[in-house]
Amino acid sequence: MGKIRRILAATDFSPRARRAVQRAAQIAHEHEAELYLLNVLPVFPLEALKRLMVETPPETEQRLYNQAKAALQQEAELLARNRIVIRQHVAIGRAHIEINRYAKSHRIDLLVIGDQGESFVRELFLGTTASKTLRTGGHPLLITKQEPRGPYKHVLVPVDFSPSSLEALDFASKVVTGEAIYVLHALNIPTERGKERHTSLHEEWIDPYRNKIVNRAQEDMDGVVEDYASRQIPVTPLIDRGPAPAVIREKARALDIDLIVIGKRGETELDDTLLGSVTKHVLYETTCDVLIVSPATAPNPPG
Repeated sequence: MGKIRRILAATDFSPRARRAVQRAAQIAHEHEAELYLLNVLPVFPLEALKRLMVETPPETEQRLYNQAKAALQQEAELLARNRIVIRQHVAIGRAHIEINRYAKSHRIDLLVIGDQGESFVRELFLGTTASKTLRTGGHPLLITKQEPRGPYKHVLVPVDFSPSSLEALDFASKVVTGEAIYVLHALNIPTERGKERHTSLHEEWIDPYRNKIVNRAQEDMDGVVEDYASRQIPVTPLIDRGPAPAVIREKARALDIDLIVIGKRGETELDDTLLGSVTKHVLYETTCDVLIVSPATAPNPPG
């Protein structure tokens, strides 16, 4: 897996977007990466403004474009102290289409977007820019919720040992430099519920079944730790029992986690979240930043 060399922050100049830009700049500084700032002027408001204003349509469009370009330049000047290369672009169109198009054409390694405030999760799964960008794009998407206060210190990666979760762990090891990563597996054994009603079954079948699951999880976790130790990347394994959303939420609180990195399960992940997937719960029930990694996602190769 290559290094993170190009980071894209999409901004609409709101406070939440500025948090995302600041975090993107910080990560760019840590990785000596280039930072791309993108603002997308929506088509329909532009058309409405053209009809309302006395200027001719080309004059109106040019003025709005110039204002956005000036605002991006101001953002770049405020970030100059980070000593990073900053590039700026203003696009016109549908936000998620232009974001993904720009990310693809510029071979972006990490995309950063701010959350939507208190109604973020409801809006995210009903069609906001973040959800559409995630659904239609293939780039790692960092959703920022907090003001950046230095590099990420406490990072949690939930894994079920599927390829997507292990890809998320691999990407987390590239984003976070010099800090240990907590690797969490939530062990939810349905047969542990109500076992008092099935004592004989519990002794003859449930115990061996449960022990098999526990042992398999421990073997898989040992393999992950050994793999990363061989690469000199420190990871701290955690195995806890209970439903994944509850376990993740509790560990995020107890360990003062400031970033959760989670794998997206294929093209239908956003549809699954409407039914209560782990990703939805993580986004809704935690206050830290969340990085969602798509399958087969990796920083672009050199060139």
